[in-house]
Amino acid sequence: MGELTYVKHAQPRKPKGPTAKYRAKRKRAEAPVAKRVRAACVKRDGHCRYGNSDWHTQCAGPSEWAHMGEKKRAKTRGMKPEERHTTADSLMLCRKHHDCYDCRRKPRLWIRALTDEGANGSLHFIDDGDS
Repeated sequence: MGELTYVKHAQPRKPKGPTAKYRAKRKRAEAPVAKRVRAACVKRDGHCRYGNSDWHTQCAGPSEWAHMGEKKRAKTRGMKPEERHTTADSLMLCRKHHDCYDCRRKPRLWIRALTDEGANGSLHFIDDGDS
């Protein structure tokens, strides 16, 4: 006689809702722009823009893409990807300095652009802590 086999019947997947479809569409539109801008920032800044400055030692830890000033994530919802992601408003920071800059309660690192070029020009870092 033959052996008994058990077949698990696959349950049909629930169709994606309108929010999931919207998010996927937005991500597809934004991904190429973000990839291009992030690559340009890596080429310009290296690992950490703060750590690469003449007066500071080299940083350790993973490198992260940071947005400056008015182009932080919560303030750019609904913007077109070309407007939201620019090299003038983005820079590379190590995780430690990115956390110091993005800290909501009490930031320990402030970044100010010295020219109209934003992050493409000179930056002034104000360190208020153990960065």
